[in-house]
Amino acid sequence: MPVQFRQGDVLITAVDGLPPTALPVRPDEGRVVLAYGEVTGHAHAMSPNRVVMFRDDGGGRSYIQVLGDQPTALSHEEHHTIEVPPGTYEVVRQREYEPKARPRAIAD
Repeated sequence: MPVQFRQGDVLITAVDGLPPTALPVRPDEGRVVLAYGEVTGHAHAMSPNRVVMFRDDGGGRSYIQVLGDQPTALSHEEHHTIEVPPGTYEVVRQREYEPKARPRAIAD
């Protein structure tokens, strides 16, 4: 079973590497934002000094690389902080499923 972490509607799963089409994403307001809440504006965020985010627009996926040799905090105003160890991870936002409707992101 792969190494996984969950914080609210964000799931982080360890992967072997980045797809060749993944491009770096600039930090937002001095932090790496994995996902924003739709209602509160709160964010699942990490330090840009220790984390680089990537987006693969061809596959519609997001990834992070946690750098260094120490875990890095994933924080959110409404959840406990999670320490994510160094490595490469796919970031998935939980989606709501309604059989006859389009999938949409969950707001936590």
